[in-house]
Amino acid sequence: MLNEKVYIGVDGGGTSTVAIAMTDRGRVLGRTVGEQTNYNTSDMDTAKTNLKMTIDKLMDEYGIEDYECISIGMSSLDYEPTRDFVESFIDGIFPSQKVVMHSDVYMALMGMTFGEPGIMIVSGTGSIGIAIDQQDKTHVVGGWGYLLGDEGSGYDIAFKGIEAALKSYEGLGETTKLEERVLDFFKVDTHRDLIDVFYNPLISISKIASFGKEVIEIADDGDLVSIFIINDAIKSLANYAYNLIGKVGRMDCIIGMYGSVLQKNPYISNSFVEQVHAKYPNVRIGFPELKPEVGAALYAMKKRGYPLNKEIIENIKNTVVKYY
Repeated sequence: MLNEKVYIGVDGGGTSTVAIAMTDRGRVLGRTVGEQTNYNTSDMDTAKTNLKMTIDKLMDEYGIEDYECISIGMSSLDYEPTRDFVESFIDGIFPSQKVVMHSDVYMALMGMTFGEPGIMIVSGTGSIGIAIDQQDKTHVVGGWGYLLGDEGSGYDIAFKGIEAALKSYEGLGETTKLEERVLDFFKVDTHRDLIDVFYNPLISISKIASFGKEVIEIADDGDLVSIFIINDAIKSLANYAYNLIGKVGRMDCIIGMYGSVLQKNPYISNSFVEQVHAKYPNVRIGFPELKPEVGAALYAMKKRGYPLNKEIIENIKNTVVKYY
């Protein structure tokens, strides 16, 4: 590792945190997984503690003594935060001059475009679209959370599925197989029992969102109500893409798809691609080749003014595979 600077990339999520270390030549040194660092779903102290433990673990496991920069992608961020926020967040755990931060979605986009203009559309528990334009400016659509609107997300699909199930039960909407599936999934005997499940105590967002898989499965079986919900979600994600293509200003830009809803459901991802291509046939759409934590490390190099050339990218691809 003689004369090689070390960059640490972090993907800080609400379930777990992944950290990776690589050199300025693109040689991946190691990867580790720690506890969640989303301060919106826990608290700031817990997020900071878990972040430090994850990076300390990475450095201990792989004998890393020093680093040039730690780059942190966080699911609780939309944009690059101010330096005041960064200094406040990492106060007492890392030298502030060695830390940069941005959203986890931005880091995922870095792993797709390596800093070039492009778009990332995300649909997991929540949904968001982010773009880097030709002036390196960041644009965001969606990402408002479940209370303000997460159209096209797993939560959105699940909630609309539950709502449709109850309307079917009461005869206020179209009949759907969701009416029975909601009983099985939440382990209740009657629909009125759901009131206690949802409110005593208040049900978690992740538990509601997990019902989205049931809606997708029933849609695959031909249930018309479920199909409508899924297609409406796809339309929302496509609208995110249309909006951001206009922001990027290139009709042949790269669009990445990320998040469990898009990555684990071929019908949804394929339909999304078809809809976007119908309007913008020259855009290039696919899944990110590199993980967000790798994108975070690349972002650190970019912020430090280090050129991201083909040799570095190829070295990363060749050396990162052993850690996944």
